Amino acid sequence: MLAALAAAVVLVGVLAFGGSGPDRKASAGSVGTPASSLTPGPTRGGSNDGAVGGSGSASPSAGASASGTPTSAPTGAPVVTGPSGPGSGGTAATSGGTGSTSGQAGGTGGSGSTLTPNEPGTRNLPTCAATDLDLSLTSTAQTYRPSQFPGFQLGITNTGGSACKVDLGAKSAVLTITSDTGATVWSSSFCPKDTSSQWYAVPAAGDGPLTALFGWGRTTSKPGCTPGDGGSSAPAGTYVAHIGIGGVSAQPQHWFKLAPFGS
Repeated sequence: MLAALAAAVVLVGVLAFGGSGPDRKASAGSVGTPASSLTPGPTRGGSNDGAVGGSGSASPSAGASASGTPTSAPTGAPVVTGPSGPGSGGTAATSGGTGSTSGQAGGTGGSGSTLTPNEPGTRNLPTCAATDLDLSLTSTAQTYRPSQFPGFQLGITNTGGSACKVDLGAKSAVLTITSDTGATVWSSSFCPKDTSSQWYAVPAAGDGPLTALFGWGRTTSKPGCTPGDGGSSAPAGTYVAHIGIGGVSAQPQHWFKLAPFGS
């Protein structure tokens, strides 16, 4: 009789308070604590000659095309594209209008093929008269995110009746970045690694322009700096790109922005 009474008490307790098996434990711990995430700040990247330096995932990755797609990182030498064929003075290294040479500033190129400098046929051409060259300047994006390097496209049109050559080496073609107040932030002429002439043929009027794509590593520089040494990182803000070619009085400029980190 006592055993039956004890069994009845246990049965009532189970029905009233439930069991203590695995299912009960799982439901008690179903709400977890969300993991917090930290976004690293931008690191010092780039170098005074336009090459990319430093390491770390937060360093600026690359220049962007007009669609915002990252491309390869910039160096001091421009990527030059233009019409291929007789009189172009260049060897097609990469076909298509959007390619770029590995390790150089990327983005949307010219209408033809990527050209190489100092081809034998180019050296025999006369130097372009400054009055025969029309220059234009655009950027691969209007606002660059912290993970992007700016790229600038210089259009070179020959208004003369015959092909001629132009020097796009560091001593002749100079990219300068200024603040919106006009203060110089960086210049490709301050400490270039390579100062040799880079001659390219510019087709005669009507045969199509050349497009030279220059890159900036988002750093500052000063005259006399050591080639390859990284300057300080340029802060977010509005900047102006200027490109000049030796002997050509017109220097086109283009306004652009570096976005604040996290935007």
